[in-house]
Amino acid sequence: MSMKPLRVVSFLAVALVSVAVSAQPPGRQIELNIGEIRDGLHVVTTGAGVSPVFVFLATDEGILLVDPPNPTVANLLKPALDERFPDQPVRYVVESHYHWDHVGGTRQFADTAEFVAHENMAAFLAGTLSEAPPPGNTRDTDGDNRLSREEALTGTRANFDRFDTNEDDFLTPEEINADIEPPTILFSGDHEIEIGGYRVQLLWARNRHTNDLIDVYFPDHGVLFAGDYIWINRMCCNFAFDERPMSVWIESLRALEELDFDILINSHFASGGKDDLVAFRVWLETLEAAVSAGIADGLTLEQMQEQLTFDAYSDWAGYEQQLPTMIESAYLSLTRYSAAP
Repeated sequence: MSMKPLRVVSFLAVALVSVAVSAQPPGRQIELNIGEIRDGLHVVTTGAGVSPVFVFLATDEGILLVDPPNPTVANLLKPALDERFPDQPVRYVVESHYHWDHVGGTRQFADTAEFVAHENMAAFLAGTLSEAPPPGNTRDTDGDNRLSREEALTGTRANFDRFDTNEDDFLTPEEINADIEPPTILFSGDHEIEIGGYRVQLLWARNRHTNDLIDVYFPDHGVLFAGDYIWINRMCCNFAFDERPMSVWIESLRALEELDFDILINSHFASGGKDDLVAFRVWLETLEAAVSAGIADGLTLEQMQEQLTFDAYSDWAGYEQQLPTMIESAYLSLTRYSAAP
């Protein structure tokens, strides 16, 4: 099979369809850009910054779609796929994990698709808000299994009115997950799908970010789609490493480094290559070692935030703003979470 050379920056600019519509929250615009990476594998971007990035593989046996993030995007994508691939229905929708900002647009494809996820996703979708908190730092602090506007943070707060369909000013799990189609194919460990002569490997991330997270590897294309969070040349948003030990994250990344790929599609922010994955793993190891040494020396979190600079990473996006947060995330991860939940 041919492996066409690719400049990672350039494929994002190759658009089969480009549209802009009003989206939630009010005033935001979604621009849906679809570009082919190689041999039927496409990437979809929906805007700058943290806006979700996702992928699909179009073959003569149908389409495998990964993580349509919300109903607005799905309602744009579905007719675009129907027009571009009229004889290739969406046969599989891969749901990388239960978070609404990745799989909130899956229900629109229920007419033709089966839905594939790690077995742990089913428990999260059936769980309480304490058992299955939304993405970001949102937590059900009073334990009543609903979120007030004050409890909802980051994207959940930004989308609060869209979720609050009964307009009672609270969010329930049923409201948050209303647009997520439950998985119909569940697996433990890893799983492989063959479609149109191509292999798609679903790799359990072993409790990096969430305990149902999977990364999606396209070995015949040399492409890895990485779920939350693998930042490329960026410091951002680790939320105390999602209440998991840093070692869990680092080992998950090391496992991905063993794969044979040259293109890394990140589910948020920029995409890149294997070197970028390695660089991120090295950064986490560097941060872990420095904060561990500070803890051993009896330094407080505030002292470490004052003393640790990591000058080698000063050109990474978010360095000035996010470095204190990253140090705090590492400190909390190392001092509170000795075993993964």
